[in-house]
Amino acid sequence: MIDFNLTASELAQRLGGEVVGDGDAVITGIAPLSSACAGDVTFLADARLADRLSDTQACAVIVAREHPQAEMTLICVDNVMAAVSEVMTMLAPPEDLQPVGVHPKADVARDAEIGEGVAVGPGVVVGSGAKIADGAVLCANVTVGAGAAIGEKTILYPGTVIVSGCRIGCNCRIGPCTVIGSVGFGYYFAEGRHNQIPHIGTVEIGDEVDIGACSCVDRGKFGATRIGDGTKIDNLVQVAHNVQIGRGCILAGQAGIGGSTVVGDYTAFGGRAGALDNTTVGTGVKVATGSITFKDVPDGTKVAGYPAIQATKQLRVWKITSELPELRKKVQELEKRLSALESAND
Repeated sequence: MIDFNLTASELAQRLGGEVVGDGDAVITGIAPLSSACAGDVTFLADARLADRLSDTQACAVIVAREHPQAEMTLICVDNVMAAVSEVMTMLAPPEDLQPVGVHPKADVARDAEIGEGVAVGPGVVVGSGAKIADGAVLCANVTVGAGAAIGEKTILYPGTVIVSGCRIGCNCRIGPCTVIGSVGFGYYFAEGRHNQIPHIGTVEIGDEVDIGACSCVDRGKFGATRIGDGTKIDNLVQVAHNVQIGRGCILAGQAGIGGSTVVGDYTAFGGRAGALDNTTVGTGVKVATGSITFKDVPDGTKVAGYPAIQATKQLRVWKITSELPELRKKVQELEKRLSALESAND
């Protein structure tokens, strides 16, 4: 981390908040409630944890403006996590990225278009007709295929592959070893074997999309696989051919979206969650960790389970399932009593 030395009042001013308590308290770092010590600022993102404030050693706490007063220095803000993110940004060292310019060990096609302020690292391959917009960064060993386009200020981390014809928007971050535009998983069976179906489509990724490490977004069989503006995708996620993902979605690690599925805006998939092929998962849907949707899901629904059903119903199912051993025992006892009664009546 970089050196950091601000008073609580100075930090509050930068965060657009206000101090309650000792505005002269000196802050040199940030840490969670449980491990913060003298000089640290900590934060309370969940009001249910307010009783833990009395145990923290932090010199100040970032809280929501509506938080009840406490006998310590508070920095009151509109959005706690946004404020914490800003503090983390202040403390984070600059990213170790490739400097502007084309590294001598890069292989850039003569007819590729390279914008102003572009950084191209060693081992990078840029194919014929590719377009790299102003301020983009291609880290070591990135491949950008023929005719692909990379938007302004987008960062492609080491080992990323953007296959021919794919389009990446502006201010995107594509993690190490992620592949955009690989051939989708499509086969037909004939003459005793599985035969690959050519995929002649592409991938279109909007602006401000983040994709983690080792994820895959397959090219369309026809047309494009699309990911909307502002969507955030974790590591080890699979997005199959012709999937249409809306704006502002969240896909956590190991999620998988089956081919030709449509996902509405601001929908979230937990870790290891997924959707079956050729289904529609509506806007604002939440799919719980480890859950798989087998059919269309209406807007605003929370689902859980395998197959996924309405979350409240699934919670009841899980509760009943946990009680099955005791229920079985009761049934066995009732069967014995019924058998005894039947014997007595014979």
